[in-house]
Amino acid sequence: MTPISKLKKKQFNKYADGEAGSPSCYGLLNLLTIIIIFLTFGCAGPPVAMDVNLIPNPNPNVPLAGILTFTSDRPVVPSLYITDGMNEQRVTPDDEPRTNHEILVLGLRPDRMHEVIVTITDERGHESVLDTLQISTPPLPDDFPPIEVSQVQSESMEPGITTLSIYRWDVPYMPNIEWGLVMAVDQLGDVLWYFRTPFLPTELRRMKNGNLFLMGHRDGRLWEIDMLGNIVKKWHSAGVILEELTKESIPVETDYFHHDVIELLSGNLMALGVEVQNMDDFPIEYPPSTKRQNANVVADVILEFERNGNTVRKWSITDILDPRRLGEGSFTNFMYALIYAKYDPLPFDITHSNALYYIEEQDALIISSKHQCAIYKIDMASGELLWILGDPIGWDKPWSEKLLQPKGDITWPCHQHGLEMTPNGNLLLYDNGAERAIPPQEPMPEEERYSRAVEYRIDETTGTVEEVWSYGPDQEHFMSPFVCDADYLPETGNILITDGGRISGPDGEPVTDLIKGKKWARVFEVTYEDKKKVWELIMKHPETGFSIYRAQRLRSLYPKLDHSTG
Repeated sequence: MTPISKLKKKQFNKYADGEAGSPSCYGLLNLLTIIIIFLTFGCAGPPVAMDVNLIPNPNPNVPLAGILTFTSDRPVVPSLYITDGMNEQRVTPDDEPRTNHEILVLGLRPDRMHEVIVTITDERGHESVLDTLQISTPPLPDDFPPIEVSQVQSESMEPGITTLSIYRWDVPYMPNIEWGLVMAVDQLGDVLWYFRTPFLPTELRRMKNGNLFLMGHRDGRLWEIDMLGNIVKKWHSAGVILEELTKESIPVETDYFHHDVIELLSGNLMALGVEVQNMDDFPIEYPPSTKRQNANVVADVILEFERNGNTVRKWSITDILDPRRLGEGSFTNFMYALIYAKYDPLPFDITHSNALYYIEEQDALIISSKHQCAIYKIDMASGELLWILGDPIGWDKPWSEKLLQPKGDITWPCHQHGLEMTPNGNLLLYDNGAERAIPPQEPMPEEERYSRAVEYRIDETTGTVEEVWSYGPDQEHFMSPFVCDADYLPETGNILITDGGRISGPDGEPVTDLIKGKKWARVFEVTYEDKKKVWELIMKHPETGFSIYRAQRLRSLYPKLDHSTG
């Protein structure tokens, strides 16, 4: 109904004066009707909700969630107050007024009875508070990893919740490939959300539509799920299929997805895949030996594909980097022993790429190669190699001409993981360290090896690189020989460090050999300027090993409230 204040003055006067052939009383009647309708609507009572229902999430993989449904007599915006008697949160999951409502109730803690108070507000600001609802949650499973927060300084921390992607080690040398867990915790380490996976999970990433996606390390599955754990879409690597597939799963032409997948602005996905190549004249020993022979190698590939599985473009890393350069670890092959079991001997894992960072405005990709101890940038339109950041040992022409030259003192990364560009254009990553040497250099003694988070400034015009920030080993000595990550946090400028691949020997001292010791993990946050630790989470079990692939800070579990950059 149009308010009376918006009626054209001339038209209003005609009704009031009884013009247009109407008697004066008829005009007054129309005027009275308009006034009554206006006053009735303007002074309408509070909104009314009907058929209110709150149920636990029916998907057992995400038990710390609920679904609230109701209808309202007019468009309203619901706000939730959730409390378990000790903790509370106030949230407006969606600010779009509507009459039919299906609302996620997230952030519930395990083994608690929660009260949920719903306030509905219409477009004129009228409110109603619904009757208090209750929802209970089950306890955490017995095989859940222990979590300890050893340090928390809330006032200095980046706000939000932290997601963790977790592996479990039932034997020292092999993670359980049928057990996986991704979870979200608050500053005190209380679990607020988790999803059980039937595979080793990669980093949990939020998509533009608010859903989540993650990759499975068992045989290259990629899942898009909603916050209730329902599978929205599935893809699989079509080259090597180890398990039965559902008919809904979409094939993508590669042998195996691994390590990283990112969503582009177009909605396409970009991922790391692999294929086996047979190479002649391949070096089978580290320099200075000259022994060469025919060999099978695992060649990493970069794929961009549409949501229907159609490949848009594909590059083999052996066409970009020197396919015969041997890095630290190029002769290992356990990573692909399962999918390439038919090969005898197993193919060499010469590059072992493990992270992608895409620059949309340049259509350029930065890639981390663990076994080459190198990070490099390519132009995606042409596949041209633009630069290489890494130790110059072992690079021949024309690749040596692409090496960034050091500016000032610099320590080259080795076996690095998880990379990103910060808002100032610098490169941030977790430098695992490994042996801190490229063969034929002598490895650093095990007790001296260290990991760190490090930031590099790259000047592409001059072809130089400068180390501008790091955490470790001066601040504290730590060593994770595998997995891990470092993230810039946008509100505080702090750095979130996933020190997720720790190994302790029988004497409790750190070791680097995966077979030798017990796996444990931690995640911590440090301030940028003074490198002060403001938060630390530790995951350590006396018998079972756990590792954290990557962690990420989200602003909120609710998709429309999360403005994280991912």
